[in-house]
Amino acid sequence: MNDTMDNTTRNVRHQLFQFYLRECRPPTTDELAKASGMNVSEIPAILKKLEDLHHIVLYKHECAPTPIAMAHPFSHLPTSVVVSSGPRTWWANCTWCALGLASMLSPAESTVSIRSGSIGTQLQFVIQGDEVKCFTPQGEINASDCCVHFSVPPSTWWRDVRFACGTIQVFASRQEAHEWPAKRGFHSGDIISLETAWALSKEWYHDKHEHGYNRKSAEEVKELYTRLGMTSDFWSS
Repeated sequence: MNDTMDNTTRNVRHQLFQFYLRECRPPTTDELAKASGMNVSEIPAILKKLEDLHHIVLYKHECAPTPIAMAHPFSHLPTSVVVSSGPRTWWANCTWCALGLASMLSPAESTVSIRSGSIGTQLQFVIQGDEVKCFTPQGEINASDCCVHFSVPPSTWWRDVRFACGTIQVFASRQEAHEWPAKRGFHSGDIISLETAWALSKEWYHDKHEHGYNRKSAEEVKELYTRLGMTSDFWSS
């Protein structure tokens, strides 16, 4: 995909992400126009271009004050994945997005609250710098036991990105991750350690809120997957 953005589109994208970081929600069209110094009538076409470039996902009809449903790692739709830092709290689309938002907020401490497999044990990941600690209601557990399951291969994510995000789930153990797909009616995909997921999220999201952000090329993505040991056919298909 050609990810080229002109200066106007890049500025609108940047203002959108900065607004989301500050306000913990996506801007309305009016708010985005004001932040970008543009006429309101110009914004819809730019948002459509950003959606075509897979930077955002728009609502398909007018169902909220904002037209923006997703701006990875942020979700406007309420989810079971919550990221907090100081007084600010956001919904994230999935485990990967939540860790990505934490990397974007770094070096500030952040907390990711989520259920194992979205339905099991309540987990809290407290992230400070490169240290990730995991807690359940009973106390701290070994974060190295946690892992992330991906059901949908990357090559098909944008056929239904909401579904793809919804099936990226964190688990307190590999056994639970292995059992979850058949138990809940999803395809088995690939499982990576929490450590690998954190490294992946940092590389993918840490600078996405910056004006000069550019999506990784196919070659850069392949190199990243290889460096992190994500070399199965699932990641290259």
